[in-house]
Amino acid sequence: MSMLQTMTATAGAATTNQRRSRATVSINGKVYRRLDIMGKGGSSKVYKVMAENYKMFAMKKVTFHANDGEAAIRGYKGEIELLRTLTGEDRVIQLYDWELNEEKQTLTMLMEQGETDLARILQLHYSSDTSRFDPSFVRHYWHEMLLCVRAVHRYNIIHSDLKPANFLLVGGRLKLIDFGIANAIQDDTVNVHRESQVGTLNYMSPEAIVDINASSGKPMQAHGHQRLMKIGAPSDMTYGQTPFAHLKNLYSKISAIPDPEYEIDYPDTGIGGARVPQCLVDTIKACLEREKERRPTIEKLLSDEDPFLHPENLAVGGEDGPAKEAKDGMVLISEDMLVQLLVNTVDAVERGGRPEEATVRAWARDVFAKLGRLMKR
Repeated sequence: MSMLQTMTATAGAATTNQRRSRATVSINGKVYRRLDIMGKGGSSKVYKVMAENYKMFAMKKVTFHANDGEAAIRGYKGEIELLRTLTGEDRVIQLYDWELNEEKQTLTMLMEQGETDLARILQLHYSSDTSRFDPSFVRHYWHEMLLCVRAVHRYNIIHSDLKPANFLLVGGRLKLIDFGIANAIQDDTVNVHRESQVGTLNYMSPEAIVDINASSGKPMQAHGHQRLMKIGAPSDMTYGQTPFAHLKNLYSKISAIPDPEYEIDYPDTGIGGARVPQCLVDTIKACLEREKERRPTIEKLLSDEDPFLHPENLAVGGEDGPAKEAKDGMVLISEDMLVQLLVNTVDAVERGGRPEEATVRAWARDVFAKLGRLMKR
């Protein structure tokens, strides 16, 4: 019994010889009740559907148009093949059934249903005027995203359109969706070549931008790529916008992303004026290196030594970076850590007034002991 048969076995999905209504849809002879529309874009729509045993699914329906061409159809067929390859991978949305109707020029895919996507999560989390950057929130979803990307890389698959909207929350875990422009790496090479380059500009790598222009030797508009480029609504967990979101002109953005002379700004404060830990700034900088060979690998970002994901493993200095090695009974701390200690002291004085010398010495002994224990760890 297939996975789909198992999931719809209680009452069994209806068959095409049963009475149909406009609120139903058929996939390979099985009828599902169509409920809400969950999203749409381009030539596709995604609906929530229900089998007769009340099991919920997502149904993606693509309608081909005359100007889509063979490349578009191959792209959707490629998505199906990749999802079939990834069947059972718990960090990828599951494909249960699909049907290509050449007469009606439609492709229907029955997939796992999620609750919401990361773009919506970010919107809800930071929609209030009082919203502030939250390192714990960022750390959790950054870790989830890394696990998703590592999962597909194990199959030598490059997604090519990583953005918040393509990470779906399913049962409390993020899963990758939309493999329409993903590619499987062939012949043990790390390079991916396409007849046409598509992606979401705010999240594309510098080499992808360079590849667009170099592949034709012509301006983008003349080569027909303008229709394929998607700007996307900027969303970011730290600063509230992507690094090049302030560049509104399409061609200014395309020029700036791969330009090593164009400096990216990394403010000390994030959303709501909250301070951004130095270890997170370092991670963002590393991931935005224009030379891909200098960017950290997924495994390195997920390792126990990563200072942002595992600040508890740092030496004294916490999230603001490790301290120098202890020497001759001394504990050397970072400048940011010293600032934090002074701020805490000022706060204590404001609350209780000027402390006596014995109290100050007690504070010093306590802090020194804690720093020493951290250094030993």
